[in-house]
Amino acid sequence: MQTIEREYTIKTINENIGSGNIVFNHPMQRKPGQWDNEQQSLLIHSVLANFAIPQAYALPIFDGDYDSFSVLDGKQRFTTLYEYMKDGFKLSENTPCVNVQKRKVVVDENGQRRQENTIEEYEIAGKYFSEMDTKLQDKLKDKVLSVIVLVDCTDEEIEDQFYRLNNGTALTKDQKTRVLLGDELSAFVDKVEASDFFTEEKHKSYFTSLQRKRGEVQTCILQTLMLVMGYPFKNFNNDATMEFAEWFRANHKESDLEYCEELFKKLNMAVMASDKPNKLMKKTNIPILAYHIQTIEELGIPVEKYGEWIRSFFAAYTSDSEYASYCGQGSTSKVKVMARLEYVEKELRKLVK
Repeated sequence: MQTIEREYTIKTINENIGSGNIVFNHPMQRKPGQWDNEQQSLLIHSVLANFAIPQAYALPIFDGDYDSFSVLDGKQRFTTLYEYMKDGFKLSENTPCVNVQKRKVVVDENGQRRQENTIEEYEIAGKYFSEMDTKLQDKLKDKVLSVIVLVDCTDEEIEDQFYRLNNGTALTKDQKTRVLLGDELSAFVDKVEASDFFTEEKHKSYFTSLQRKRGEVQTCILQTLMLVMGYPFKNFNNDATMEFAEWFRANHKESDLEYCEELFKKLNMAVMASDKPNKLMKKTNIPILAYHIQTIEELGIPVEKYGEWIRSFFAAYTSDSEYASYCGQGSTSKVKVMARLEYVEKELRKLVK
């Protein structure tokens, strides 16, 4: 692996993002929108106040062209700057003022010329980019950022580099699982996550915005695969999911991916869209319901009838029901996961009788 350092003004970076020469589609990347307004504002202030900005890391899109690249680390910084300079958000009201030092030549009472330093203070809190003083706008545009381009590297080296960059930072275990999955499987999980069943607008599954950012839809998909593949899991917690991701990468077949995708397509057919999501259609229950698509096929239950059963099942759900006792504290234990599986299978068999 070789590393090549390149320097670009923020203006150039933004132009290249707009033209598609800089992209953020590498599977190792976290989901967009990880930073809140305070974090975004702090970055803008850091640039204007001359604080050091960490280097970004990237992979060339074309051999020998180091100005077109896919960002491996630095997505939140680049997209924050791009969005802010497009007036995509205004700075937090807590953003400090920016002090800019200016030098000018003055003539003293003896006629001697000398330099005098002055400090100009600029208020930027609560402002869009277009509302900033033009001097600060120019300073943002002209700021130079460093990008390390990784050249002639294997997939394993890319994953290792990403893990080292994020070791000790606030990556969740769900997000670190992507490293263990590798490019191909991360892209597959993204494809399933982008399907209708998991789309926020359809309201068929229930994940908060924070849960989506943290990668919990990905975990839900992997837990479904753990059940379908008969993986000998100890529990359903994040450590177990990470262990499974590593095992699955080494042992999966293309047919496993196709089968998983088909299960969620059929579950999507069963579950009706609504004005608001059913909060019971969450990570605790989705893998169970997806797994039992194969049960209804075995029993000859139509997908539509399965959907009707799901609706009536959740409508009758109470906190003191038998199934609820398998969903509370300790719901990730193997005992409770298997109890949920067995309960739903038992009810489906009753449905046939």
